[in-house]
Amino acid sequence: GPHPAGNVGIQIHAVSPLNKGEIAWTIQPQDVIMIGRLFLTGKYDSSRIIALSGSEVLEPKYFQYWLGGSLTVLLKGKHSKENVRIISGNVLTGTAVPANGYLGFYDTMITVIPEGNYYEMFGWALPGFGKYSPSHAFFSWLGSKKNKYVLDANMHGEERAFVLSGEYEKVLPMDILPVYLIKAILANDIDAMEQLGIYEVIEEDLALCEYICTSKIKVQSVLRKGINSMIKELG
Repeated sequence: GPHPAGNVGIQIHAVSPLNKGEIAWTIQPQDVIMIGRLFLTGKYDSSRIIALSGSEVLEPKYFQYWLGGSLTVLLKGKHSKENVRIISGNVLTGTAVPANGYLGFYDTMITVIPEGNYYEMFGWALPGFGKYSPSHAFFSWLGSKKNKYVLDANMHGEERAFVLSGEYEKVLPMDILPVYLIKAILANDIDAMEQLGIYEVIEEDLALCEYICTSKIKVQSVLRKGINSMIKELG
């Protein structure tokens, strides 16, 4: 199915949901190969296949690179302009890194998109025919679904009132109430967090919720705060 169906958290939820005190270990296919190579040859080879992608990349392609490898060499001459956001990982869950940064230990992708550090006067009042909007806030949704958009890192506004909109449930194929869970975390209500399924989710599972959130809540950061609180609570 469509993303996030491939996330391990979604699959665990569908097969055997986690309860308090239970642990599910996961591993990436390339890490299995790395471990197997170590036992076969006796050598630790940290190389893996990574993808270089994003709208600002001149030629998206796959590379063989090393964990913690410098991005300076990898990105030289491979993106179209200087004012870009370089992400170790994907646009939903990756980490912004400088041009002379390094590939993250768990990452298999480098993404380059426009930085988007610009402002529009009365941008909220404009029709936005060229802007992508999952909530149909702009008139671009009236156009063809085949239209391609160049998305940047601009938030187009600040955090707003956190209201029920039904948006999260559209992109989260899990039998939980994500808005109530996030509100329970913000209120630091441990009992409610347990009842609402905090043991079953990690940041990547709710990444799309953050992307489409009209309230611009930093869902992944809030969720991590809640997970850390539960870890502390459980000792």
